[in-house]
Amino acid sequence: MKYKLLALDVDGTLLTDDGVITTKTIEAVKKAENAGVQVVISTGRCLTQTRPILDKLGIEGILVSHNGATTLRTDTKEILHEFSYDIRDVAELINYCREHDIHFYVCTALDLYVERMDDYQTELFKKYNLVHTIHEDVLKLTDKVMKFTVDDQERIDGWRNVKLNNLRKTSDGFFQDIIHPQAHKASALEQVLKKLSIDKSEIIAIGDFYNDLEMIEFAGLGIAMGNAPDDFKEKANAVTSSNNEDGVHHALEKYLF
Repeated sequence: MKYKLLALDVDGTLLTDDGVITTKTIEAVKKAENAGVQVVISTGRCLTQTRPILDKLGIEGILVSHNGATTLRTDTKEILHEFSYDIRDVAELINYCREHDIHFYVCTALDLYVERMDDYQTELFKKYNLVHTIHEDVLKLTDKVMKFTVDDQERIDGWRNVKLNNLRKTSDGFFQDIIHPQAHKASALEQVLKKLSIDKSEIIAIGDFYNDLEMIEFAGLGIAMGNAPDDFKEKANAVTSSNNEDGVHHALEKYLF
């Protein structure tokens, strides 16, 4: 099988636990692109967060961001597809977070909004390269919402009683996101395939956590990282080594080159 598209998660997959892309991983991704394979970064991050990764890899093209809610071209910022919702759909959740002093942020296709910042959030945003705009009342936003996010996992038990208007919860293991019910990495890739005239059997997808699961199951060859949960690995076609052991490099050397 000649694979034509490579879909790669970022955190826990391309990046080590220290947030580094190893030289072997960079070389493997470049080798894939030079061989004519369409490389698609598929992440919960937005474009701004992903830009340093793209620059290190030396690639431009199509990005699946916000866990599948937004698909865009990285060079022109042209939105190719989106699964969005209205800010009013999370009004009850926003008010819950305000009342319980839970920090949250709202992502549109290209921008990230917060209502307040503290020292912890400042450090967190610096770590994840989050460029933000402070908005005193996000409920007044008129742009469509791609993702509503909190990072305080220990304090969101009350969410089970909050009306989510059929929206979906997903997590990368740290951030908890509320996205459109149809938004996931596989549904976004399906739209990409239509534009590129590629069959899903011609995709290799590599990921490490449950927000990658649909993508792993959708691809012709779904590969789990060695650091993935065991039940995630069971759903994959193959398992590579961990993100700290050049797992992407080893997977591509074995299955693509």
